Amino acid sequence: MNSQSGSSVEDTDEKYAHLWFASFCKFHNIPDNQSQQWNFDEKHVLAFLRDKLAKKMPAWKRLKIVHGLIWYRNHVRHSRTPRLEHLRAKLQEVVINDAFEQQDRTIEEATGKIDTKEPDVIQAMRRALRLNNKLWNTEKAYVGKIYAFMRDRGLKSLADFEAIGASDVEVHLTDLVVDGDVAVSTQNQAFSALLFLFEYVLHRDFGRIRALKSNKAAYIPTVMSKPEVLRVLSFFNGVYLIIAQLLYGCGMRISECLRLRVKDIDFDQMLIEIHNSKGNKSRFAPLPKQLVEPLRRLVERRKELHQQDEANGVASVWFPNALASKYPNADREFKWQFLFASTRFSKDPKTGKRHRHHLQTETFTNHLKTAVEKADVQKHVTSHTFRHSFATHLLQDGTDIRTIQELLGHSDIATTMIYTHVLARPDVRVVSPLDRLSTEARSVKETGVEEPGVEEPRVEVAAKVDVERVETNEAAEAGSPSSVELAGKYVQKPGAKPSGIRALFASVFSTMFGKARDVRDENRPDPHPPAPSPRIEAGRGGEKAMGSRKSTGISSLACCDMCVKIMAYARGWHRL
Repeated sequence: MNSQSGSSVEDTDEKYAHLWFASFCKFHNIPDNQSQQWNFDEKHVLAFLRDKLAKKMPAWKRLKIVHGLIWYRNHVRHSRTPRLEHLRAKLQEVVINDAFEQQDRTIEEATGKIDTKEPDVIQAMRRALRLNNKLWNTEKAYVGKIYAFMRDRGLKSLADFEAIGASDVEVHLTDLVVDGDVAVSTQNQAFSALLFLFEYVLHRDFGRIRALKSNKAAYIPTVMSKPEVLRVLSFFNGVYLIIAQLLYGCGMRISECLRLRVKDIDFDQMLIEIHNSKGNKSRFAPLPKQLVEPLRRLVERRKELHQQDEANGVASVWFPNALASKYPNADREFKWQFLFASTRFSKDPKTGKRHRHHLQTETFTNHLKTAVEKADVQKHVTSHTFRHSFATHLLQDGTDIRTIQELLGHSDIATTMIYTHVLARPDVRVVSPLDRLSTEARSVKETGVEEPGVEEPRVEVAAKVDVERVETNEAAEAGSPSSVELAGKYVQKPGAKPSGIRALFASVFSTMFGKARDVRDENRPDPHPPAPSPRIEAGRGGEKAMGSRKSTGISSLACCDMCVKIMAYARGWHRL
């Protein structure tokens, strides 16, 4: 194996030695029939190398030329002259230096310019964040948290972190909760920044953290009603109206909307491509029909501005490092330009280059605040409120929650489920005890008859349906006293369709109990099957109001009290 490999290398050296020597003779105008007798010297080689250097041939390739000429001298001429070994050694040094310079340039291109006036630990933190392709907003947030940690612990340089451990991190995170009264997200962000610092800058593990956790209540998203959305949109105009309509019509985040490029609008397929979203993800969003013509006009105006920039020789747009290397001239192409372009050029904080960037978030925020005040909407409305309203209104209109998850770009369905908590269901309303008390008072005043007892508040379904009592079946299985005791204590309202969490429970429990019953009947055939269970639903395959699905009922295996209660809740049955 080694002999074959060595032979292959020798054949390659011989091949390129003859090629370079032929090129060398051609450069000095030596005929082919005289090349074997030509006694070249070091000056001839230097002239050939200078010509290649002038043509910007890299050093490693010039080194190959010298190596080939040495091989030709030794194996074809069988001579020791001219002496070219010192040229080879010099070129080897140049190749090594070029490699180090190229490595430095590659790191600088990837990380951009770092302010040398900042502490060395912050410089190292920025460099690590950029090498890991973190967004600029993430970098600003993480660096801010590290600055806060340094102020809290009295740190000034990277050397001061040698004595910092898990206890210091625990104290800092606890102080944020006790003294700062911060939210859960703020504490988690500080923890993530410190974790990144220890892992990628300090290169050590700070162990398990037992800091006091923030216990602030979870935030319930603010949702505008459809009339409120219409009122707010009516006070926008120009490009800011298009931005607001995209936020509500596509469920975008404000950063996703402002980063749209011309190529991301697909008018033929009525789609919008969203790239570099939260978590560095991409997705599609439907293009609202109302925005087709406004967006076409915006693209035309954007094209005119780009042509002006090209005429002035300043056309340029920001690119991520990977794309900038892959498409070196794409920053001047129109399709890559930001759709919502700023009127002024700005400097990239990482590279220092000037580009025509997109509009800043604060610009839209100011217009939104004015529109909300004029619309007289007494809610805390932000750009993200349009996204919450988008999801909630889709859910109210009957859109499947899995589809909403895809449109929003959520990785976990649990994140999307928050909109079920703020959803006002049209088919169910909770009657306040205060309203019920007033109704009963008016009824007593009109009839003069007082109803005995105090009735507990209950949920009323808007549809007027009859109430059916579940009758107790005397042939219930022995050993299920809890089921027999519960039987006859629930009522069903025919026609009511469970939705949301109830429908999910109904589907899971019906499938589980149905399969359990089928397995029992298959493995233990009984010539005298027991009478239908009286728990909630008698009979096999009985059809009840569960949308278009067939209910399997609750089999005799579902004999525990808790299962019956859960199934009753899932089906929409109510306790008498």
